[in-house]
Order: sequence, then structure tokens, then C-alpha cells
Amino acid sequence: MNHPHEGHRERLREKIRKDGLSGLEQHEVLEYLLFPFIPRRNTNDIAHLLLARFGSLAAVFDADYNALREIDGMTDNAALFLTQMPSLVVQYKLSKATRQRNYLDPDQAVVHLNELIGHEPVECLAALAVDAKGNLLGTIHMRSSRADAVNVDIRKVVKELLLLRAFGVVIAHNHPSGDVNPSADDKAACLSIQAALAPLDIALLDCLIVGDGKAYSLMRSADGVTFGREIDAGMPQDGEYDLLYNRNNKK
Repeated sequence: MNHPHEGHRERLREKIRKDGLSGLEQHEVLEYLLFPFIPRRNTNDIAHLLLARFGSLAAVFDADYNALREIDGMTDNAALFLTQMPSLVVQYKLSKATRQRNYLDPDQAVVHLNELIGHEPVECLAALAVDAKGNLLGTIHMRSSRADAVNVDIRKVVKELLLLRAFGVVIAHNHPSGDVNPSADDKAACLSIQAALAPLDIALLDCLIVGDGKAYSLMRSADGVTFGREIDAGMPQDGEYDLLYNRNNKK
């Protein structure tokens, strides 16, 4: 038996085949995404209810699972799927970028790490292990249960880097507040990591704080960096102090 809405669904699929998702209104995108999870309901109505409640497509994807389940007609699987859309986009971007980036270039590593943990609601640590040619060997990821601190298990990081036979590593943690200025603890942790890696001939390529589209390099600059067309950690200005290299002259 054909679904009573199958004719409408097929017309929407044909529209997508012709113009892609970019040719759809926001409610049509939601309607289409819900097809496989709500097979026996008019997902057009549900899509309009979602937008009326949350205001935009992005807000729907950012909504809490329980809030999504309150919408009439939503199923458990549909709500779960929508909550994972931001993570799906991040995973896609990271997977694609991994094939294209040289992680010995610090600016490229900054972009990757910001995509990975820059918008997490709690503090996380991420480390990119790279080989001598700048290829990504693996990612070490530690997530905290607190919004304002992350415990750095240096032994675990070192163990993973040795298993990966890493030439070097770029380490970052996020500040959910968006203020990427380092604390005294941040500086101490960076120095501790560098000291632990030095006898193992693993280079600490950069030590970063990311958050809200900005980054602070403890090894390259005392300036925060705003993400945009030009991803540049900058150079210290006259009188500024570079934590690890004590570089205080503008070059």
C-alpha cells in the first residue's frame, strides 16, 4: 500500500535531485530529513511546528533532545538524529580536511582543532599526532565533566603518541566562555607537556587555547586570533612575551 503522502514526498525528492538541498526552504529541509524516521506522518506539518518552536533550522539542530520530543509527531529516532546534525557536519569537515592539510603548518592545525572542540560546552583537550611530513596519524580526545576545567593526563597523551609513533603533536584545549586568554594553570600545563615530550624526541609543535572562533597560541604569540579568511596566529608585538620561547621582539 502506498503511503498517503508518497506523492508529495516524491515531488520533494525530485526537487532535491534537480537543485539539491540549497534549493529548499528551511521547512522543506527538515521535512526531507524526517522522511526515514517518521514514515507514517506528514513531516511537512512537523517541520513547521519545529521552526515555530525553535525559530530556525540551526536552532532545531541545536535543540535539546527532550525539547524536540515535545513536538507533536516527533519520534525518538527522529529527535536523536536531529540532535546529532551539528556533530555530523563537524565529522564531515574534519574527515575531508584530514586529506588536505599539512599539520606542520600551525594555522591549519588551529582550524582543525577549533572545528573539533572550539564550540564544546565543557572543557576538552585534543591532541593531533603528526608524522614528519605533516600527515595526521591520529587524534587524542579527552572530555571533562566540568565547564571550567579539564584534567590533562600527560601519561595517557604520551602513551598514545608513542603508540602512534608521532613525530610531533599539536595540543589544544577549549575555553567554553570564549575567552581564550591563558590562566596560570594553562601555562603550567603547557610547560609540563613540553618537558614530558622532550626526552622522547616528540616535538610539541603548538599549545593552543580555542573557543568561540578564536585561538591563543602559547608558543607563537601573545595575541588571540579571530578566525576568518586569514588564519594567522600572528607574531608578538614589541614588549610582548612568548611563554615558551621568550621571544619579545617583533620580527
